Amino acid sequence: MLSLPTASLPPHSPPPHATAAADTSVSLLRGAAARRDAALTSALHAALLKSGALHPPQPLTASNSLLHAYLQCGLLSRALRLLDQTPRRDAATYTSFISAHCRLGAPLDAFRAFLDMLAWDAAGQGEDGGAHPNEVTAAALLQACGLARDGRLGRMVHGYLVAAGFCRDPFVVGSLVNMYAKVGDVVSAQRLVFGLPSRDVVSWTAIISGCVLNGMHAEALEVFIMMLEDGVLPNNVTMLSVIQACSLMGASELFGPVHTLVVLLELQDDASVVNSLILMYAKNGFVEEAMRLLEGLYLRRGNVCSSDDVLAAVLYGCTISGLPKNGEGIHGHLIKIGAFPTISIENPLMGMYARFEQVDAAQLVFNGMEVKDIVSWNTIISCLAKSGRVNEALELFSALHAGSGGLTPDFVTVLSVVQACSNAGLLKQGQMLHGYIVKSGFLYDVSICNALISMYAKLGRIDFAEMIFDRMDTKDLVSWNSMINAYGIHGDGHSALRIFHQLKDAGTPAPNAITFDAAKVRTEMRSVGLRKETGWSFVDVGGVDGFKFVAADSRHRDAEQIYEVWHSMNNHMADLAADVHQLSPAGVF
Repeated sequence: MLSLPTASLPPHSPPPHATAAADTSVSLLRGAAARRDAALTSALHAALLKSGALHPPQPLTASNSLLHAYLQCGLLSRALRLLDQTPRRDAATYTSFISAHCRLGAPLDAFRAFLDMLAWDAAGQGEDGGAHPNEVTAAALLQACGLARDGRLGRMVHGYLVAAGFCRDPFVVGSLVNMYAKVGDVVSAQRLVFGLPSRDVVSWTAIISGCVLNGMHAEALEVFIMMLEDGVLPNNVTMLSVIQACSLMGASELFGPVHTLVVLLELQDDASVVNSLILMYAKNGFVEEAMRLLEGLYLRRGNVCSSDDVLAAVLYGCTISGLPKNGEGIHGHLIKIGAFPTISIENPLMGMYARFEQVDAAQLVFNGMEVKDIVSWNTIISCLAKSGRVNEALELFSALHAGSGGLTPDFVTVLSVVQACSNAGLLKQGQMLHGYIVKSGFLYDVSICNALISMYAKLGRIDFAEMIFDRMDTKDLVSWNSMINAYGIHGDGHSALRIFHQLKDAGTPAPNAITFDAAKVRTEMRSVGLRKETGWSFVDVGGVDGFKFVAADSRHRDAEQIYEVWHSMNNHMADLAADVHQLSPAGVF
């Protein structure tokens, strides 16, 4: 009987079903990596193991794709485990790890992966005898240099790439330009760009963005002008860096020309570019221009501005520029479209209402916040205290002290409440607060000690003011001025002058105009036998009969005009003081 020979596979040829499974899985893994789908990646890993597609002598395509997908999903430990189980590696294997470490912000780990690659290549263990770095590896390595902000290391890598023959590749040269720009070596970046046979927008933009990244804003604009002179038109990425440079420099004379260029380049509908323009205008006090852009791109079209930074910047601009109506318009727009603002918008919105003494509106925002931080609490407590609603401010302080929201008062909270007790004449509450300050360790903050000195002096307890002043290890000029003023309030001109002379003898800090005014006024009061009554203030202008008054007094015939001027001055001082939450406690001892 004639028997026909059966078809047989070559000795090391993979079975057809394994090859088909690998091809299908590679395609699916690319999608999983793009979507960062960890569950799908794990399922495909199991399918590849079952089909044998990960075993020798299968190509490394499936293994590398699986490795890349795990790294894209942020599963570094699984990727390392897979690498340990893979007896074969090539350039793509190691390049995936170098790029992943860069994405994770770990440039030194990226270099370790590159050194492992060189060791593997030297041992000849990879496919075709090694794992030779390629152009993609070079670009990933240069990205690591840029992240490390290490120019010396970057120059060493540059030397290696020259020796390896990679610097003839335009892609690698572009990566070199980007690296030098990021480490702040603009001269080397420019030299590389001018050495290119043709310069494109990518190479110029790399230098400009690198300059901005390193705080070299004027240099960034100079390179931008060189780019235009070279006949290369900027794109949206270029303009983002240019707008940021102008904003950080405060170069208001360039705002209009840059905005015009954005329109000429037809980028006025690019949300990222318009957002940058809005930020530029708002942060530099040009609120009307910022609002026009905001209304044009979002408010009139019913769109939602996805950038909290933009809305927060405009609200801050409205606050410092005295334009609450614009801020109210933003608030109304958010309510109208049903958007739920985040805390980064709610805090500046509440701050704006507080700044313009719209206490009920500020409370409405505070009460509607799902998440509150210490800035939220401080803003509403300060707002209530300054508006005379001290009891409500103290109630909120008590709630915060009790652990509401998992937060505790900070020095700003305490300072606001001390000043509130002082202004409202609440000695008992002030003493209780003093006890809390001692127990909580806030007594080591100079600004809080100064506030306590002023409070006790104003409320008739000069003995407590003296005690705090004498026990302060570190005193600033406000401390000395507060104590001089405290003695003067109580008609003790001798003690006021004694403290004044102690300040002069100390030499540091030097007395200022407020010191001299306080000492002079108190001395004159003593010479004529005047003593200020506790809780009362006294005004004598140009020989006109004096007038005694207390806090929130409205008996004077010109009280309305007086308060109007006072509010105007208070608002002006708030502008000068800026945002206290951006300041760190000064002189902690």
